[in-house]
Amino acid sequence: MTNSTNTTTPANTAELPTPVATYLAAKIDREAAILDCFTENVLVHDEGRDHRGQAAIKAWLGDLASKYTLTYTVRGADQWDTGAAVRVEVAGNFPGSPVTLHHHFSLSDDRIAALTICP
Repeated sequence: MTNSTNTTTPANTAELPTPVATYLAAKIDREAAILDCFTENVLVHDEGRDHRGQAAIKAWLGDLASKYTLTYTVRGADQWDTGAAVRVEVAGNFPGSPVTLHHHFSLSDDRIAALTICP
């Protein structure tokens, strides 16, 4: 297993809701800072799988970090009162790199309650 050196280019994140901007800035950081962005019962859907709760999110992020070296560049974002949709270019050591993925965030009590990542 290889530990990754993942990076995020936080362009345009200053205007996003705080938990979304924090998540994007710390994307693969497995420490508490990124977990603090999420509600206790958060649901993340990525690559056809659901991950529910902070323990599952920590495992999901750890799995990504152990498999891939990734960079993230925010390409655009839309936001509203209860969420945001962010277009993120993801590049790294995976087939088809780079790809632009859409991150759809739903917020509750200033935390991410749901996140769907899709092409």
